[in-house]
Amino acid sequence: MNLAEQYQHLIDEISQHNYHYYVEAKPIISDYEYDQLFNNLKQIESEHPELISSNSPTQSLINQVSDGFKKAPHTSPLLSLENSYDAWDLTARDEKIKKNLNKADIFTRRYKIEPKFDGLSVELVYENWFLKQAITRWDGEIWEDITQNIKTISNLPRQLHNFTNWSISFRWEIMLSKSKLNILNKDREKSGLEPFSNTRNAAAWSIKLLDSWEVAKRELKCFVYDILWNIQFSLDLQNLGLPTISITDQIFDSIESVIKFCLDEKTKKQLESYDYDFDWLVIKLVNTEKNEREILWETNHHPRRAIAYKFPAQQASTQILSIDFQVGRSGIITPVANLQPVELSGATISRVSLHNFDFIAEKDIRFNDWVWIQRSGEVIPYITWVIKDKRTGEEDPISAPLFCPSCQWPIVNIDGHFYCENPSCKAQIIEKILYFVSRDAMNIVWIWESMVETLVSQWILTNISDLYKLERPELQVLIKKFPWFDEKKLSWISQELKKSKENPLWRLINWLWIPGIWTKIAKDIDHFLIEKAKKSWKTTLSRLEIISILTNPEEIRQLWWIWDKIQLSFQTFFDNTKVIEVLDKLEENGVSFSCRWDNITSSELPDNNYKQLRFSITWCFPISRNLIKEALEQQGYIFTDKPAKNVDFVLIWTDAGSKADLAKKLWLKIYEDRDKILTNFPVLQNIFNSQTKSEPTIQQWSLF
Repeated sequence: MNLAEQYQHLIDEISQHNYHYYVEAKPIISDYEYDQLFNNLKQIESEHPELISSNSPTQSLINQVSDGFKKAPHTSPLLSLENSYDAWDLTARDEKIKKNLNKADIFTRRYKIEPKFDGLSVELVYENWFLKQAITRWDGEIWEDITQNIKTISNLPRQLHNFTNWSISFRWEIMLSKSKLNILNKDREKSGLEPFSNTRNAAAWSIKLLDSWEVAKRELKCFVYDILWNIQFSLDLQNLGLPTISITDQIFDSIESVIKFCLDEKTKKQLESYDYDFDWLVIKLVNTEKNEREILWETNHHPRRAIAYKFPAQQASTQILSIDFQVGRSGIITPVANLQPVELSGATISRVSLHNFDFIAEKDIRFNDWVWIQRSGEVIPYITWVIKDKRTGEEDPISAPLFCPSCQWPIVNIDGHFYCENPSCKAQIIEKILYFVSRDAMNIVWIWESMVETLVSQWILTNISDLYKLERPELQVLIKKFPWFDEKKLSWISQELKKSKENPLWRLINWLWIPGIWTKIAKDIDHFLIEKAKKSWKTTLSRLEIISILTNPEEIRQLWWIWDKIQLSFQTFFDNTKVIEVLDKLEENGVSFSCRWDNITSSELPDNNYKQLRFSITWCFPISRNLIKEALEQQGYIFTDKPAKNVDFVLIWTDAGSKADLAKKLWLKIYEDRDKILTNFPVLQNIFNSQTKSEPTIQQWSLF
């Protein structure tokens, strides 16, 4: 695997872990492992900036989405925090901050330390003193409006005090206390329900209950920790009558005093004494001579003025009791260890993923082994090593099963990975359908895992195309007897299925899971095919035409990033008769593997050479830069985070800073005011009209 492939593989892996953490609230790796992956990605991008993709998690937060509430935009992105595990890293970061502040003639640095909340992050918007809206976090730009449910939280003020500004926005954390979690889990166990693994998981699911009365019974609490949107960032949150939690009121004048406080055992004990989960600290720069937000800014992923310090990982020893083998959508077999239940960081751990058989061989994990497990804020732990001194000789090696645990089909070994190749395997069908309806694929809401499991178990769904049978009245009559399928829900599902038939082609390409093809490439291919249609003066490219283009090396090489391995991947994939059968069945149900371009006008003359123009955006727009980026990407443009020689043009707004200077130095084409931008890119007109407000102009900033 070359460097470019490693880079894209890292993007896919991190994006998938983002989905597990933010959407399913069920992470499958430790925080430390995630940070290592993220740091590896940043290192590649630092050493090889030519590889940087706009789809990289370092550029934005991706794969953090669920469905069920109406969507709403944030006033400013809700970013993540970078993590630190040691004093050396904190010292190095302090040096970087020092250099930036010195350039602004600031020669002092003051820090504040706060507890890192382990709950559900939300933005609360107040207008004219009163609570207007509550929005959960997703990719930091748009997410779910949970205003009705959050009004059930008793300590949340509906009205602000001592505040007269027109509008203000805060970042909050919705929390469930440890004591309430114990009561809630006892009630769930009595009802035969699976207990919540931790308070964050419980809070996340509780606030998204459709019944506000049920939400109220969970007795959630809300705490504020930053101002997102307002001119006056120095306002005292407590003076506004807002609930806060503080670990210390001390302001630290040096990084050495910060480190001393973080390493003090009393600090950790103080956090553990709260009835809420805090296992990290947040270190914030709080200089007041000038606004540090203006000086340090932030990346699309994290602010530069704050960092999360994580305590050394907690560990516990336990014994492996048995091994389960799970089947993924591709048929790959994943081993999962069942453990002797053990308490670790406030949670009872009884299962841990063993990832793959290479991982088992590397750590020499065996049946009945005693192992050390680590948990540093995550839900599902990680095996750090085997306690070989406790072996009695009765420990047996773990080998791959001979038959699929779901369908009993013989298991095959392909390049060291073990697969079930039965196309009728129920476990695979469930996983394939769940991915088909996911946001990364066909984006069909109102279809949940429990629904799919029920329908597959009854052989009502035997393949992907069977999903579209749910539109049929005769089948709806049959499945109304199952839970979740009332008349209203079936109507919503039918509407979503109908809407999915008009999806752009990239969604179907992404779902097909062609080796080497991920979301960004799928979108680029879709744009490429549309351009091919325009050149041929066609409104539609058929499936045969598309496959002919994708399997023709001379055609597909017009996309500069296509290398030999992907060309071979296309050829092998579309030579598979099973793939053609799947596409045939989908087409029978109205889902066509084709692309349409219905807006060709006489002014859009085809070019001699296909070329996607590259663009960059620099601060500070009155609307979300991600909305601008996505709108232009849908038109075939390629986003680049920083101005460079290969960038064709740059969009500039107010307070652009160093990126604007760089663009001018490189003699790049610049669009730097509203009229020029909208004249040249009319696709942005609706975004500006819908997002900008007629009220007084207020600067938007990212937070922490």
